[in-house]
Amino acid sequence: MSKDKKRGLIERLNQGPVICAEGFLFEIERRGYMSSGEFVPMVSLEHPEALENLHKDFQHAGSDIVQAFTYNGHREKMRVIGKEQLLEPLNRSALKIAKKVALDTPKGVERIESNETIWTSLCNYNCTYG
Repeated sequence: MSKDKKRGLIERLNQGPVICAEGFLFEIERRGYMSSGEFVPMVSLEHPEALENLHKDFQHAGSDIVQAFTYNGHREKMRVIGKEQLLEPLNRSALKIAKKVALDTPKGVERIESNETIWTSLCNYNCTYG
């Protein structure tokens, strides 16, 4: 895909299937970067290279969309675990990592998404590629 011709998600869906890999939480836990219980994606701050590698693995497996790993990275969950001050850095890091992978992907990933609605405007402003 040429960077000059950006297509929206609806246009892509009208042309056929669009694949979005999911399963960050379980795969990050399986790889040893998160333990069950807190389920907050601190990996984006503590081990960004591991998260970047997982994104690349998902792209290699055929994902068309890069979804930032922000699951449970919201104010209430962060407050519960005593890390509310890391809310913005955590989400910004997850979005930055996703954007880097999307821009480095040879096949031209169409879009970066965050699954936390609180960060929609940040993601759309800084990360939409497509």
